Amino acid sequence: MLPINYESWHHLPDSNKNQALNNIKERFALEVSDNYVKKALGKNWRDHKSALKKKYFKKNISLEEKLPNVPPGMLRYQ
Repeated sequence: MLPINYESWHHLPDSNKNQALNNIKERFALEVSDNYVKKALGKNWRDHKSALKKKYFKKNISLEEKLPNVPPGMLRYQ
């Protein structure tokens, strides 16, 4: 899983992106370029991050009330 605590896909370290790409290559036989896969990963990463923010973060409650409600599979500091 890719970390969501980065402001943008461009700030995410290349090591994380390459690791995700390698995981995909291990599971699937792809006939597209690595850049295409990384671009698709970036879009899915942004969409997932946005959905998490809408569901868990953009609520009218205090930070103290939000902290115990960490989404499943996410680290608390993210």
